[in-house]
Amino acid sequence: MSRPVNIGNRELRSGILGSLAVLAVVLFFLSSPAAVTERLNQPSLDLIASAWPAPATDAIVVVDIDSESLKLFEGRRLSRGRLADLVEKIAGFGPAAIAFDLVLEPPCPDDSPDISRLERAMAAAPVTTGFLLSGENTPVPAQRSLVAIDADVRLPGAWLEPGAETSCKPVMEAASGLSAASLAGDHDARIRRAPAVVAVSNRPFPSLAVDAVRLARRTGVVLLFGDPPRLRVGELQTRLDRAGNVRLRFSTAGQQSQRTIAASRVLDNSVEEDAIAGKIVFLGSSAAELGGLRPIPGDPLKPSVQIQADFATNLLLDSSPFAPGWADRASAVAAIILGIGLAFFSATTRPAVAAGTTLFAIGAWLLLCMLLYNLANLIVGPMEPILAMAAGAVVSSTIQFSAVRKAEAVVRRRFEQRLPGAVVKKLVADPELLKLKGEQRVATSMFTDVEGFTSLTERTGPAEMVGLLDRYFEGLTGIIIARGGMIDKTIGDGIHALFNAPVDLENHVGETLACAREILAFSEEFRHSGFAKQAGFGRTRIGIETGEVVLGDVGVADRVDYTAFGSSINTAARLQDANKRFGTSILVGERAAAQIDEVLEDIGEIELRGIGTIRAYGIRLE
Repeated sequence: MSRPVNIGNRELRSGILGSLAVLAVVLFFLSSPAAVTERLNQPSLDLIASAWPAPATDAIVVVDIDSESLKLFEGRRLSRGRLADLVEKIAGFGPAAIAFDLVLEPPCPDDSPDISRLERAMAAAPVTTGFLLSGENTPVPAQRSLVAIDADVRLPGAWLEPGAETSCKPVMEAASGLSAASLAGDHDARIRRAPAVVAVSNRPFPSLAVDAVRLARRTGVVLLFGDPPRLRVGELQTRLDRAGNVRLRFSTAGQQSQRTIAASRVLDNSVEEDAIAGKIVFLGSSAAELGGLRPIPGDPLKPSVQIQADFATNLLLDSSPFAPGWADRASAVAAIILGIGLAFFSATTRPAVAAGTTLFAIGAWLLLCMLLYNLANLIVGPMEPILAMAAGAVVSSTIQFSAVRKAEAVVRRRFEQRLPGAVVKKLVADPELLKLKGEQRVATSMFTDVEGFTSLTERTGPAEMVGLLDRYFEGLTGIIIARGGMIDKTIGDGIHALFNAPVDLENHVGETLACAREILAFSEEFRHSGFAKQAGFGRTRIGIETGEVVLGDVGVADRVDYTAFGSSINTAARLQDANKRFGTSILVGERAAAQIDEVLEDIGEIELRGIGTIRAYGIRLE
């Protein structure tokens, strides 16, 4: 049996401290920028969205040029003749509209019979062709799909670019509409929303899905109106955010499969007319070769054509979730009531009961948010009450202190000999900076190696060799750490160092090159003095490259090590080895060299084993 509630001074003090923690959480959410609170809410909103199937409609079909169908189109260039065959057959079924999630690059010669057939096929049905937004100044395409924007609409975050990457002119001009097929991911690169309208050099264009619905509904104009902004296509309406985006609900794998027809089936006449007649047809590709795969929550390889089809489904069914104006206030009130209640409850009961009650309350709140999201299309941020409840239920500051001490010990044990002292101190102060479970970031890799080391070991005794390497590594590690690098590992006579990991390092490519020069100077002085000279210690070779790496703990039990993986690391290692072919001391890969201001010797295109051909830049000993 649990003890009766009896609030004494200690319990009252614990309840008050817990309530202050709750108020701190609420104050944080109220004072933080919207981007911060959105990032905090996003994981739980993804969970909520995935817990319930999205509404589906049979008014939309996806014709997919999948990997098997792509063979019929003679590869990624997409045979114009085959494409004309495909569009002719789709148009012959009488679709409500066809939306091209394909950008057909030149050449498209006007005198080509295939292009002429494709133009005629596109003219035979309501077709909108998608283009991609571009940051480069290009000719602004003519508007073929009208967008009307009321004077009271405010879209401060609208997607605006100076140019567009369009299909070749004959194809574009044959279509009834022209629309934007670009999709942008959130902070984690995953797509959760799509723009209803974009602007190319201040000229508005509807998105591909919006224009497809417009054509299907035989509506002349897409209208944006109101504050907060809304989108109207005929009689259909949906809410927009301040960037002009619609939040998407994504189809399940089963729903996606049910509405998708392989292009090869259309071409071999194995599709019934009623599968396409009167429906909105999205024509695109799930083939990785065409580069149309995009990450969404729960699926890193969602074809963009399927995302566009989901967008159109949301418009047709008015199923796009939105955050009403009262949502933030509702979250704050719920956080205060639930958090303070749990703070005082936790002060008067056993820890196990308090933990169980807190988990139950968090689960109940998540369930309510899920019902609002999936049944009423309302987004209420779940994390503010969840964090407030968790903070209010904290029983003892000793637990936090113990956790901090434990994290500090882990950081010091793993990194005191591998990172600059200032960086270790920073990680100790904020252990969350160190993502032991894994993170992806851009870093610069540097590999060192001693020339002729194998023969050196054969003519040098073990004790002398160990002493020689100790002094050599002591010099190298001191230089690397002083330059802000991290010693990833030592491999025989070489060192792998990372710059811009595990925390940010300004101008990490430049710091890496400066470090390599210092190592070269040290190693030359080292090998020409004392026992190293007598033993014939070889010159040091260095390889450098920058790129995306994955960092985190790898291993099992007590053999866990914080390390890095990535193609740039392998390239740096191969560049180090390639120095002996070109008589250089430092070889820099093309991605790293592009970020270095000084002029390096252009070695040209070189072949690296297991990597392929890259351009390399070298530094020789003077």
